[in-house]
Amino acid sequence: MNLDEAIKKRHSVRKYLEKQVTLDKIALLLEAARTAPNSGNLQDFRFVVINDKSLKNQIAEASLRQFWMNSAPVFIVVCSDQGRLETYYKERAKEYSLQNSAAAALLISLKASDIGLSSCWVNVFEKSAISRILRLENSITPQIIITLGYEEDLKQKKKLSKIPLSRITFFNKYGTRITNLKEWAKEEYIEKIKKLFLK
Repeated sequence: MNLDEAIKKRHSVRKYLEKQVTLDKIALLLEAARTAPNSGNLQDFRFVVINDKSLKNQIAEASLRQFWMNSAPVFIVVCSDQGRLETYYKERAKEYSLQNSAAAALLISLKASDIGLSSCWVNVFEKSAISRILRLENSITPQIIITLGYEEDLKQKKKLSKIPLSRITFFNKYGTRITNLKEWAKEEYIEKIKKLFLK
């Protein structure tokens, strides 16, 4: 599958088949995540892979009681060694910790889509509870939980509508719409570009 297909195919799934995700597939996801961009190449991300039912249930409880999560055979908790970042970036460490974890989590989600898995990104949870459940060291901060598995309902679903590019993209200054397309695109792409940016 090419990147465009993986991006379009990826969507949040909250109901999974009772089918295990094998370790070789998990390894592919984590190998993708390992290549994520990160501050100062400190590679602060840490991954906790969970398939234990009791632990999953505790994590779902700590995630505002989102018990739908339990249908996923595997969770990956994306964490950051924030202490490592603080050594170099002081007060910016918290911000960089979240950014780096998000980059890694996105690659997990996209690679999952690429290899036929489904996922959902969960970021509402009690960090202290997750740290306790997973026995994380003091410097390790849980940032994102990704549920993983095989989607139960493969029927075509109504996709959530996305805001058009013309409403969320500006050029050179915030609020400035594109005016001269010829400055930005070759002649053969002008009509296609108009559809994207001048709706």
